[in-house]
Amino acid sequence: RARLVRNSDGSSQIVLQDDFPRAWRRTGIALDRVGFTVEDRDRSKGLYFVRYIDPDKDLNNEESWLSSLAFWSSDDDEEKKNEYTVSVNKSNGGASVAVLDKSGTQDHSTTAQRIISLLYDQLK
Repeated sequence: RARLVRNSDGSSQIVLQDDFPRAWRRTGIALDRVGFTVEDRDRSKGLYFVRYIDPDKDLNNEESWLSSLAFWSSDDDEEKKNEYTVSVNKSNGGASVAVLDKSGTQDHSTTAQRIISLLYDQLK
């Protein structure tokens, strides 16, 4: 029912053999099961705006414990880095699911690849 497709540019997408309404619903359920926080959604454009915190990122963080206690510093920039857009589009008798970057093109980052992989595990 789902196929993981790796593109030549390094991005990945999931191809579903479902019509758009069913693909939209299944993707929303998969996002919920994986534990993403869905900040907003736009069904007419096929977009989910999600927040994802990479668990491996905390392991590689060199920030000291003292600086983590700095409650007066702003976390807005860090929160924006964790925001991603998951796109569900009609394609060739089915639908495709991809992670988009801020400019609206497919995201090539390792975190985007991890998001696609997590969604694929739920959608297959």
